[in-house]
Amino acid sequence: MTLVGRYDASFEGVSGSLFVYGESPVTSLKLNRWHGNIDAGFWLLHRLVRLLATGDDTPYLLDETANDPFLLEEQATPDMTVKVNPGFLFGPGYLVGLSAGISLPTVGTFTAPVANPRIDSVGVRETGEWVVASGTEAASPAAPSLDADTVRLADIYLRVGSNSIRDTDDGTNAYLIDQRPDRLRPFGHRHTGPESPTESPDGTRTQFSTSDRFVSGSLRVYVNGLQQMPTTHYTEDSDHRGYTFVTAPSAGFLVHHEYQPE
Repeated sequence: MTLVGRYDASFEGVSGSLFVYGESPVTSLKLNRWHGNIDAGFWLLHRLVRLLATGDDTPYLLDETANDPFLLEEQATPDMTVKVNPGFLFGPGYLVGLSAGISLPTVGTFTAPVANPRIDSVGVRETGEWVVASGTEAASPAAPSLDADTVRLADIYLRVGSNSIRDTDDGTNAYLIDQRPDRLRPFGHRHTGPESPTESPDGTRTQFSTSDRFVSGSLRVYVNGLQQMPTTHYTEDSDHRGYTFVTAPSAGFLVHHEYQPE
Protein backbone atom coordinates (compact mmCIF):
# COMPACT_ATOMS: atom_id res chain seq x y z
CA MET A 1 0.00 0.00 0.00
CA THR A 2 1.26 3.46 -0.86
CA LEU A 3 1.35 5.85 2.10
CA VAL A 4 -0.45 9.16 1.63
CA GLY A 5 1.87 11.75 0.16
CA ARG A 6 4.75 9.31 -0.23
CA TYR A 7 6.59 8.75 -3.47
CA ASP A 8 6.39 5.12 -4.53
CA ALA A 9 8.83 3.44 -6.89
CA SER A 10 8.35 -0.19 -5.80
CA PHE A 11 7.64 0.83 -2.22
CA GLU A 12 9.93 -0.75 0.41
CA GLY A 13 8.46 0.55 3.64
CA VAL A 14 10.03 3.56 5.32
CA SER A 15 12.91 5.14 3.45
CA GLY A 16 15.34 4.09 6.19
CA SER A 17 15.03 0.46 5.05
CA LEU A 18 16.44 1.32 1.65
CA PHE A 19 20.02 1.33 2.93
CA VAL A 20 22.27 -1.14 4.69
CA TYR A 21 24.81 0.18 7.19
CA GLY A 22 28.18 0.54 5.54
CA GLU A 23 26.77 -0.01 2.06
CA SER A 24 29.09 1.58 -0.49
CA PRO A 25 28.55 2.53 -3.16
CA VAL A 26 24.80 3.21 -2.91
CA THR A 27 22.98 2.62 -6.17
CA SER A 28 21.38 5.52 -8.00
CA LEU A 29 18.05 3.65 -7.86
CA LYS A 30 18.11 3.70 -4.05
CA LEU A 31 19.23 7.34 -3.92
CA ASN A 32 16.45 8.37 -6.31
CA ARG A 33 13.87 6.47 -4.27
CA TRP A 34 15.15 8.06 -1.05
CA HIS A 35 15.01 11.52 -2.62
CA GLY A 36 11.48 10.87 -3.88
CA ASN A 37 10.28 9.79 -0.44
CA ILE A 38 11.74 12.92 1.20
CA ASP A 39 10.25 15.17 -1.47
CA ALA A 40 6.81 13.58 -1.08
CA GLY A 41 7.04 13.82 2.70
CA PHE A 42 7.67 17.56 2.51
CA TRP A 43 4.78 17.92 0.06
CA LEU A 44 2.45 16.18 2.51
CA LEU A 45 3.65 18.32 5.42
CA HIS A 46 3.12 21.46 3.35
CA ARG A 47 -0.43 20.44 2.40
CA LEU A 48 -1.35 19.69 6.00
CA VAL A 49 0.00 23.04 7.21
CA ARG A 50 -1.94 24.79 4.44
CA LEU A 51 -5.16 23.12 5.54
CA LEU A 52 -4.57 24.06 9.17
CA ALA A 53 -3.51 27.63 8.40
CA THR A 54 -5.87 28.74 5.65
CA GLY A 55 -8.11 26.01 4.27
CA ASP A 56 -7.95 27.48 0.76
CA ASP A 57 -5.61 27.71 -2.24
CA THR A 58 -4.94 31.46 -2.10
CA PRO A 59 -1.30 32.60 -1.78
CA TYR A 60 -0.51 34.44 1.44
CA LEU A 61 2.40 36.45 2.75
CA LEU A 62 4.18 35.41 5.95
CA ASP A 63 6.71 37.30 8.04
CA GLU A 64 8.54 36.54 11.28
CA THR A 65 10.06 39.99 11.71
CA ALA A 66 8.82 43.57 11.74
CA ASN A 67 9.37 43.83 7.98
CA ASP A 68 6.48 44.15 5.55
CA PRO A 69 7.03 40.89 3.58
CA PHE A 70 7.84 41.15 -0.13
CA LEU A 71 7.01 44.88 -0.14
CA LEU A 72 8.61 46.76 -3.03
CA GLU A 73 9.97 50.17 -1.99
CA GLU A 74 12.00 53.03 -3.38
CA GLN A 75 15.74 52.97 -2.76
CA ALA A 76 17.29 55.05 0.05
CA THR A 77 18.54 57.25 -2.77
CA PRO A 78 15.72 56.83 -5.31
CA ASP A 79 16.75 55.66 -8.76
CA MET A 80 15.29 53.42 -11.48
CA THR A 81 15.56 50.27 -9.36
CA VAL A 82 13.50 49.12 -6.37
CA LYS A 83 14.23 47.12 -3.24
CA VAL A 84 12.26 44.11 -2.01
CA ASN A 85 11.76 43.31 1.68
CA PRO A 86 12.50 39.77 2.94
CA GLY A 87 9.65 37.44 3.87
CA PHE A 88 7.79 34.32 2.83
CA LEU A 89 5.13 33.57 0.23
CA PHE A 90 2.95 30.63 1.21
CA GLY A 91 1.15 29.09 -1.78
CA PRO A 92 -1.10 26.05 -2.16
CA GLY A 93 1.78 23.86 -3.31
CA TYR A 94 4.90 25.90 -2.66
CA LEU A 95 6.77 28.07 -0.16
CA VAL A 96 9.01 30.87 -1.44
CA GLY A 97 11.40 32.58 0.96
CA LEU A 98 13.59 35.68 0.77
CA SER A 99 16.03 35.85 3.70
CA ALA A 100 17.46 39.31 2.94
CA GLY A 101 16.34 42.31 0.93
CA ILE A 102 17.39 42.58 -2.70
CA SER A 103 17.22 45.12 -5.51
CA LEU A 104 15.33 44.63 -8.76
CA PRO A 105 15.95 44.30 -11.61
CA THR A 106 18.88 42.06 -10.71
CA VAL A 107 20.63 43.36 -13.82
CA GLY A 108 20.23 46.87 -15.23
CA THR A 109 17.38 49.24 -14.38
CA PHE A 110 13.79 49.99 -15.32
CA THR A 111 13.78 52.29 -18.34
CA ALA A 112 11.53 55.29 -18.80
CA PRO A 113 9.08 55.17 -21.72
CA VAL A 114 9.69 57.34 -24.77
CA ALA A 115 6.31 58.64 -26.01
CA ASN A 116 3.62 57.54 -23.54
CA PRO A 117 3.52 56.17 -19.99
CA ARG A 118 3.97 52.45 -19.37
CA ILE A 119 3.23 50.02 -16.55
CA ASP A 120 5.74 47.30 -15.72
CA SER A 121 5.02 44.50 -13.26
CA VAL A 122 7.10 42.56 -10.75
CA GLY A 123 6.19 39.08 -9.54
CA VAL A 124 7.67 35.88 -8.19
CA ARG A 125 7.14 32.39 -9.60
CA GLU A 126 6.22 29.39 -7.49
CA THR A 127 9.78 28.19 -8.13
CA GLY A 128 11.20 31.35 -6.55
CA GLU A 129 12.29 33.04 -9.78
CA TRP A 130 11.74 36.78 -10.14
CA VAL A 131 9.59 38.04 -12.99
CA VAL A 132 9.93 41.57 -14.35
CA ALA A 133 7.41 42.11 -17.14
CA SER A 134 7.32 45.20 -19.33
CA GLY A 135 4.00 46.71 -20.41
CA THR A 136 3.14 48.67 -23.54
CA GLU A 137 3.32 52.43 -23.85
CA ALA A 138 -0.12 54.03 -24.15
CA ALA A 139 -2.01 57.14 -23.15
CA SER A 140 -3.88 54.95 -20.65
CA PRO A 141 -1.45 52.07 -20.06
CA ALA A 142 -2.42 48.67 -18.65
CA ALA A 143 -0.33 46.31 -16.55
CA PRO A 144 1.07 43.31 -18.46
CA SER A 145 -0.34 39.84 -17.89
CA LEU A 146 1.68 37.39 -15.80
CA ASP A 147 1.80 33.61 -16.08
CA ALA A 148 -0.56 31.56 -13.90
CA ASP A 149 2.36 30.33 -11.78
CA THR A 150 3.44 33.90 -10.95
CA VAL A 151 2.22 35.97 -7.99
CA ARG A 152 2.04 39.69 -8.79
CA LEU A 153 3.77 41.79 -6.13
CA ALA A 154 3.70 45.29 -7.58
CA ASP A 155 3.09 47.38 -10.68
CA ILE A 156 5.33 50.31 -11.57
CA TYR A 157 3.79 53.30 -13.33
CA LEU A 158 6.55 54.80 -15.47
CA ARG A 159 6.26 58.34 -16.81
CA VAL A 160 8.03 59.64 -19.89
CA GLY A 161 11.39 61.01 -18.78
CA SER A 162 11.15 59.71 -15.22
CA ASN A 163 14.52 59.12 -13.58
CA SER A 164 13.49 57.59 -10.25
CA ILE A 165 10.85 55.27 -8.81
CA ARG A 166 9.04 56.46 -5.68
CA ASP A 167 6.75 54.84 -3.14
CA THR A 168 3.90 57.25 -3.94
CA ASP A 169 2.84 59.38 -6.89
CA ASP A 170 4.47 62.81 -6.71
CA GLY A 171 3.19 63.84 -10.15
CA THR A 172 6.65 63.74 -11.73
CA ASN A 173 8.45 60.46 -11.15
CA ALA A 174 7.59 56.80 -11.64
CA TYR A 175 5.80 55.21 -8.68
CA LEU A 176 4.96 51.84 -7.15
CA ILE A 177 1.49 50.29 -6.90
CA ASP A 178 1.35 47.53 -4.27
CA GLN A 179 -0.34 44.38 -5.61
CA ARG A 180 0.71 41.81 -3.00
CA PRO A 181 -1.67 39.12 -1.71
CA ASP A 182 -3.05 39.21 1.83
CA ARG A 183 -0.85 38.62 4.82
CA LEU A 184 -1.26 35.58 7.07
CA ARG A 185 -0.31 36.60 10.60
CA PRO A 186 0.98 34.18 13.26
CA PHE A 187 -1.81 33.14 15.63
CA GLY A 188 -4.21 34.90 13.27
CA HIS A 189 -6.95 32.39 14.11
CA ARG A 190 -7.14 33.74 17.66
CA HIS A 191 -9.78 36.31 18.53
CA THR A 192 -9.06 39.21 20.83
CA GLY A 193 -10.59 39.14 24.27
CA PRO A 194 -13.68 41.29 24.94
CA GLU A 195 -12.78 44.88 24.14
CA SER A 196 -14.72 48.10 24.64
CA PRO A 197 -14.72 50.81 21.95
CA THR A 198 -13.35 54.22 22.85
CA GLU A 199 -16.76 55.73 21.99
CA SER A 200 -19.62 55.62 24.51
CA PRO A 201 -23.29 54.99 23.62
CA ASP A 202 -25.41 58.14 23.86
CA GLY A 203 -28.60 57.19 22.05
CA THR A 204 -27.43 58.96 18.88
CA ARG A 205 -24.02 57.56 18.00
CA THR A 206 -24.09 54.55 15.66
CA GLN A 207 -20.44 54.24 14.66
CA PHE A 208 -17.92 52.55 16.97
CA SER A 209 -14.25 51.71 16.44
CA THR A 210 -11.87 48.84 17.16
CA SER A 211 -8.29 49.30 18.34
CA ASP A 212 -6.92 47.23 15.42
CA ARG A 213 -7.91 46.39 11.88
CA PHE A 214 -9.82 43.08 11.82
CA VAL A 215 -10.33 40.26 9.34
CA SER A 216 -13.58 40.67 7.42
CA GLY A 217 -16.34 38.50 8.88
CA SER A 218 -14.55 37.86 12.18
CA LEU A 219 -16.14 40.71 14.17
CA ARG A 220 -18.52 39.87 17.02
CA VAL A 221 -20.43 42.70 18.70
CA TYR A 222 -22.28 42.60 22.02
CA VAL A 223 -24.70 45.02 23.68
CA ASN A 224 -25.32 44.51 27.41
CA GLY A 225 -23.77 41.07 27.01
CA LEU A 226 -26.07 39.97 24.17
CA GLN A 227 -24.45 39.09 20.86
CA GLN A 228 -25.76 41.19 17.99
CA MET A 229 -26.59 39.80 14.55
CA PRO A 230 -24.46 41.04 11.61
CA THR A 231 -26.45 43.04 9.05
CA THR A 232 -29.57 42.92 11.22
CA HIS A 233 -28.07 44.92 14.09
CA TYR A 234 -24.77 46.24 12.71
CA THR A 235 -22.46 46.27 9.69
CA GLU A 236 -18.67 46.12 9.52
CA ASP A 237 -17.06 49.33 8.31
CA SER A 238 -15.35 49.05 4.93
CA ASP A 239 -11.90 49.80 6.39
CA HIS A 240 -12.37 47.00 8.97
CA ARG A 241 -11.51 49.32 11.83
CA GLY A 242 -15.00 49.67 13.28
CA TYR A 243 -18.71 48.96 12.87
CA THR A 244 -21.99 50.83 12.53
CA PHE A 245 -25.21 49.96 14.34
CA VAL A 246 -28.51 50.03 12.48
CA THR A 247 -30.08 51.57 15.61
CA ALA A 248 -28.00 53.65 18.02
CA PRO A 249 -27.52 51.98 21.44
CA SER A 250 -29.11 53.92 24.29
CA ALA A 251 -27.04 55.99 26.71
CA GLY A 252 -25.68 53.82 29.51
CA PHE A 253 -25.72 50.61 27.46
CA LEU A 254 -22.57 48.49 27.54
CA VAL A 255 -21.01 47.83 24.13
CA HIS A 256 -18.04 45.56 23.55
CA HIS A 257 -16.60 43.50 20.68
CA GLU A 258 -14.03 40.86 19.77
CA TYR A 259 -12.41 40.01 16.44
CA GLN A 260 -9.55 38.35 14.64
CA PRO A 261 -6.76 40.92 14.13
CA GLU A 262 -5.61 41.28 10.56
